[in-house]
Amino acid sequence: MSEALIRVTQLPQIEERLRDFKEAVTQRTEEAKSLVCTEESLAFVKQYRSDLRREFDELEAQRKQVKAAIFAPYESFEAVYKECVADAFKAADAALKGKIDEAEGEIKKRCEDGLREYFDELCAAHGLDWLTFERSGVKVDMASAKQKTPKKLREQLKDFVDSVDMDCEAIANTQHADEVMAEYKRCLRYSEAVAIVQARHQRMEQERAALEARSAQKAAEAEAVRKVEDVVPPVVVEEKKTATFTVTDTRERLIALREWMKANNYQYK
Repeated sequence: MSEALIRVTQLPQIEERLRDFKEAVTQRTEEAKSLVCTEESLAFVKQYRSDLRREFDELEAQRKQVKAAIFAPYESFEAVYKECVADAFKAADAALKGKIDEAEGEIKKRCEDGLREYFDELCAAHGLDWLTFERSGVKVDMASAKQKTPKKLREQLKDFVDSVDMDCEAIANTQHADEVMAEYKRCLRYSEAVAIVQARHQRMEQERAALEARSAQKAAEAEAVRKVEDVVPPVVVEEKKTATFTVTDTRERLIALREWMKANNYQYK
């Protein structure tokens, strides 16, 4: 293949030459797929495949050259475009965004400051000085911040404080109110706070009952031992001694002595 099939001219001309070459490619590839590979034709088929791959590699190399040649001018153009146009527009956009964010931040901060003041007044009226604005979950959006009086957000704050105040009133009439209140301040959920305290006291009651049961069992065991000791006097174990002596008497009396010693559990040899 002495003449390069793909040359850098214009894309339409390249496409036209490829379409003209398509018939030759189809003929070559179809012929390759029709080959029968046997023990006798193995060498021929391997050589045919090697030639086919070499032709394709040559075309792939030409394609890559064309791609590089086509992209090189665009990359040069893109660099100039970035320098002359894109960088300037992006810098201006970033500067404007910073100014807008700063201005909107001031508006939101002014709105939030007013809401915090309103929140503090609500808490003071209900005696909830421990409650903080952040726990209300209220977020200042730009639409509310632009309003002279952010009615929607003020209503959310009032509903939040009223709800906490109602929970606190309920807790005041609950068993172990101090403990429930301590848990409620942590989670701000009445039912959860009550459940935690109830579970804690159930565990304490179970532990107390178990302790009392163990104490009662030990007392019963001690009483049983005492009663046994009252009925059965303690056994005094004396140290055994060994004495060696010789008895001289008639045979009948010696036999009688041996039987007496057996009857009284004497150990003898």
